[in-house]
Amino acid sequence: MKTLYDQNFWEINSEFLLMSEFKNLYDSDKSKNKSNSSKILWAIYFAYNPESKFYNIPDKLNILAKDFIKDNKFKWTSVKEIVDLYKSSVLSDAERALVTWGEIITMRDESLKLLYKQAIEAKDTDELVKLDKMISNNPKLFEDYKKIKKDYEEEKVTKKGKTIVSLSESGEI
Repeated sequence: MKTLYDQNFWEINSEFLLMSEFKNLYDSDKSKNKSNSSKILWAIYFAYNPESKFYNIPDKLNILAKDFIKDNKFKWTSVKEIVDLYKSSVLSDAERALVTWGEIITMRDESLKLLYKQAIEAKDTDELVKLDKMISNNPKLFEDYKKIKKDYEEEKVTKKGKTIVSLSESGEI
């Protein structure tokens, strides 16, 4: 069975070639049928589309580079401009906010773990107190994230033109 990502990204999404940044990536790709740049764009789609199965995986960029693009040395920084343009042109405001907050929460979580470990190893109680204060803000940040996620979910329902009716509204109970 042929999946969507088995197809060439450029053939399915040729309108991206109207933007010079995407066109430059496409033109610089010397692989057969532009398959290398197609893989990169599919990987971007998987990483940043909130509907993707990869979206919630914390280490998704490394996984996609290694297992999908099949390049352990692939540097996402080399396509940062493409990623940013993709996010700004494809994602809605709610999707962009969701992606941004997700990235921030992930970075914050990883940094706090590292800083906490370093403070414990250094037996730096002052730093641990500061970090505890930062960690205590996590519930508020998560509440903000949940609000953004709720806005995204509402937008998704609006886009699809479907509403979810409760059992009482439908008369089933």
